[in-house]
Amino acid sequence: MADASKPKKQDASSEDAAKDDSDSSMVDVPRGAPVQVIDNDGMLVEDKLQDILMAPDVQDKKVVLISVAGAFRKGKSFFLDFMLRYLHKTADGGAGADKWLGPGEEALTGFSWRGGKERETTGIWMWSRPFIRALPSGEEVAVLLMDTQGTFDNETSMKGNCTVFALSTLLSSVQVYNVMTAVQEDDLQHLHLFTEYSLQVYEGGHQKGVPPFQNLTFLVRDWSHVDSHPWGNEGGAAYLNGVLAQKPDQHPELKQVREHVHSCFEKLDCHLMPHPGFEATEDPAFDGRTSMLRPAFLPVLKAAVESILSPDKLVVKKVNEEELTATALLCYFKAYTALYAAGDLPQPKTVVNATAEANNAAAKANAFKTYTRAMERQCSSKRMLSDEQFQVAHKAAVEAALSAFDSTKKMGGKDLMSKFKESLSAEITDSHKFFLNNNRLKNMLGAFKTPIVLVIAMLAGMLAGWFAGKFWLESISSLFYNLALVAFTCFLMWVINVAQECRWDVLNNVVSAIDNVADQLWAQARDKGIELVRLKAD
Repeated sequence: MADASKPKKQDASSEDAAKDDSDSSMVDVPRGAPVQVIDNDGMLVEDKLQDILMAPDVQDKKVVLISVAGAFRKGKSFFLDFMLRYLHKTADGGAGADKWLGPGEEALTGFSWRGGKERETTGIWMWSRPFIRALPSGEEVAVLLMDTQGTFDNETSMKGNCTVFALSTLLSSVQVYNVMTAVQEDDLQHLHLFTEYSLQVYEGGHQKGVPPFQNLTFLVRDWSHVDSHPWGNEGGAAYLNGVLAQKPDQHPELKQVREHVHSCFEKLDCHLMPHPGFEATEDPAFDGRTSMLRPAFLPVLKAAVESILSPDKLVVKKVNEEELTATALLCYFKAYTALYAAGDLPQPKTVVNATAEANNAAAKANAFKTYTRAMERQCSSKRMLSDEQFQVAHKAAVEAALSAFDSTKKMGGKDLMSKFKESLSAEITDSHKFFLNNNRLKNMLGAFKTPIVLVIAMLAGMLAGWFAGKFWLESISSLFYNLALVAFTCFLMWVINVAQECRWDVLNNVVSAIDNVADQLWAQARDKGIELVRLKAD
């Protein structure tokens, strides 16, 4: 349903005018007023929020926070005002369950609403006076109503939309998601994006196995398919089950969205609402009076409001299974708004998967840079590191890179993060070969000691075989020629491995063994040379 056409102005004196009215069922103007608690830039208006939550009769009570969110100009504030009317009319033993809608000619007041193309609500607003209600257990709680800026207007950035919806989801115990005509796939995609953005402030800290958010209620306006699903909660529940069902031939991205929605909320609900009537949506004089609403609309509206606000339906706000008081809720308001205002969370895009891909790619790039910088520092010296020293440096750099990747805030599921982590490991492996070869090439003599040893062995074998053949020692000659052939084969394998950066593990292992043998022969030759020099010196 679109918001009604006529702008509603809040009466600044309405609160004072209602203070002394003892019969709440007869109050036409709601006591209290809407107060902006989060401004257009996502900043907390702390003094206003403190006035609401730290009132002496409220601060120690547990809270029920109901928020309505969704696209702009779709009737969110209009529905909130009927919830506000219910709370006023049923307060202190006021109007009975059948009378709270009030006289047909009573204008609708409370949160500001109007029809048209321009947005009416900006930021996040809360009703200034919490409603004290008793749960079936007898415990009194403070009921709070919150109105949010409509998403996807032509003035707000995607980050602004995400921040408002995220804060609303994080702080409410019941989030009403207002959608038009049906729950479309883009509604679910946007919900996925908004809740992913909400989860950024948790940093994985919410209790494992417990959904991070509480109740989500889809309020589907102008539902016309009553032949398949009737108006109301029962038809809505059956409809929502079908929308969120996962099918074997479903695209993986659609399955992912549905899994995410189910995993994020403790309870999912849906109300299918009829069109309110053209007199309400097209008459400029419409001011919310129920006499101008379609008769079929009223009982469904009444049932939807009562399913959220009846004493046995109230949901106390919890975080990690702990029920919050108004004082504790104020702390969460401060903490969450500060995190979003800090600007260190990823910038949201219009498509969830694109956001998650880019976010993980950035984390991978940063982690790989951590590895390369660490290796560059270790290998910057002109002195060549030994293989053992190089492996110690490589291991430390890998641990630093993986730690950098894991500690970066990321969107997306575990599968996506694992994919990018594997890609990071593959890039590190390739870079490791580069650094290893570069380290060995620093000292030309040291780098080429293996081929030098092999060439010497090859020449020595051929020369020894030729001399043995001269003296008709055919078996010994053949042995030396075979040794020369082995040395030549090893030389070819070494050249191929270095020149082509071969990725065959078997060849890498063989060449590594050749290097070890060459190192030992080189060391023995060096020691013998040093010994001969000393003997000659003596």
